[in-house]
Amino acid sequence: MAQDLKLPSVSTIAQTAETSQLSIKSDMPQKPVCVDMGPSGLEKLRQRMSPLLLYVVSTAQFLDIVNGASVAVALLPIADELDFKVSEMLWIVNAYTIAFAGLLLVSGRLGDLFGHRHMFLFGLFWFSTWALIVSFSVSPIMLIISRALQGVGAASTIPTSMALIAINYPAGPKRTKAFSIFAAFGGMGALTGILLAGGLISSIGWEWIFRISAITGYALFLMGFLAIPCAPAKAEKPKVDYLGAATATLGVTGIVYYISTGVADGWASPKTLPVLAVGVLMTAAFIWIESRVDHPLMPLQIWKSKGFAASVLLAFISFGMIQSVVYFGNLVFQEVYQWNALQSALGFLVHALLAIVTFTLLGRFLHRFSLKRLILFGFVLRCGTALLFAFVTEHVSYFRLAFPALILHVIGVACTLLPVQLTAVREAANKDQGLVGAIYNTGLQLGAPFGIAIMNVIATATNGNSSGEARGGPVLMKGYRNAFFGILALGVLGFLVAMVVLPWDRPSPRIKSAPGESKDAQDLEAGSVAAENALESGRSAGVSKVDDDAK
Repeated sequence: MAQDLKLPSVSTIAQTAETSQLSIKSDMPQKPVCVDMGPSGLEKLRQRMSPLLLYVVSTAQFLDIVNGASVAVALLPIADELDFKVSEMLWIVNAYTIAFAGLLLVSGRLGDLFGHRHMFLFGLFWFSTWALIVSFSVSPIMLIISRALQGVGAASTIPTSMALIAINYPAGPKRTKAFSIFAAFGGMGALTGILLAGGLISSIGWEWIFRISAITGYALFLMGFLAIPCAPAKAEKPKVDYLGAATATLGVTGIVYYISTGVADGWASPKTLPVLAVGVLMTAAFIWIESRVDHPLMPLQIWKSKGFAASVLLAFISFGMIQSVVYFGNLVFQEVYQWNALQSALGFLVHALLAIVTFTLLGRFLHRFSLKRLILFGFVLRCGTALLFAFVTEHVSYFRLAFPALILHVIGVACTLLPVQLTAVREAANKDQGLVGAIYNTGLQLGAPFGIAIMNVIATATNGNSSGEARGGPVLMKGYRNAFFGILALGVLGFLVAMVVLPWDRPSPRIKSAPGESKDAQDLEAGSVAAENALESGRSAGVSKVDDDAK
């Protein structure tokens, strides 16, 4: 019997072991970054809702911009009801802005490290919860603290929104179309906020500005939970640059605080100068730390790209102009034309409606133009906006100057922001998209208070301390006119930056469609190629040759 017993050969044993090992490896689950959805029915629901991802993240950005614009209109009603002092009123806006801008960089990078889905959903839920709490505020301090915490939530949604689009929509026609829709939602936000605030304040009260934001935010949270896909787990545990995060937050917060409060407290006030000093020192410390740590929060080599650096600077200038035009345009309507809040909101109606059409069409026909020339053209139109508003008086009708000025403004904003945004995100790898979105949006958030602050200084220096009857439309318009000339100067600066810093690119040739391919797909493909050509010219060493060819 011993002779009948056959032992397996060595090769058979090795083959069996190898097969078993492969089986074990294949059976091991790939742990996702988010929690398992459970039943297959829920998984199928998520797959069906995945096309909604773009509209979820775009609406989140829209919601944030609506919130900011509507609060600016609601300042006086809020201050009157809660007995704000004049010196405290600006904190209704500043508390949100400072928290938002200060945490953008950290939130964007945390999204890169731990998953943009997690950061986006957390930010949306947090934003909505504190918006609801704001609506029940009974004192100035309660409202200010709640607004600051609401800004923390917004800081987690905006950079991750851009990252989720860049990661889930591959470079080409899909991404070009996605960002045009994303930009269109943003363009609608400011004016929708003004319209919403004007209607709600005149009817059911300012509290409903925040309650509607909360309800919309919770609905988006549920949709995002189903529509945003889970990301695969990272091979290594992410390493966080805590010291860099702390210094970045303190640095940006200090600078934004100074810009936001300098007009009211004084640029050389003991309340503001020390904060600016801390902000500058922390920013310098942040840069020093990032140049030495192994896993920096913001790798400094990202700034070596001329296209990316220029896009951030142009975003700063562009948003400063946008907010200044809306701010002083609203003052012209209310102080010079003597319109109420609702009438002023309706004065901006064309802006909101035209933004939808402009951004959508621009995304489709982007290939017809050089991105650099498109940006330059946009700044020319926006300079025209400032010039027209500068000559408004109480005797000049709305449709003669203000109406065409707003049309130029909408088209000009579309021609600058969409190409600039595409330039920023296309310069980065997927692993850095959160950081890119954070830096880009930090530029936007720094530009807004900077633009308004500088123009306020100009207007105040012109009008002095006029009060009472002396503060009529003709007197105030002198200051507003000079503020619009300041906006004009900012537009000229943007034009010069784009002319000098951005590399020249060429419009893409008409792409022949494949059998069955739609004209829309053809246009979008060409638009994406135009964007890629612009960015490749910035990456290459032969920028001068491209410049000569373009000329």
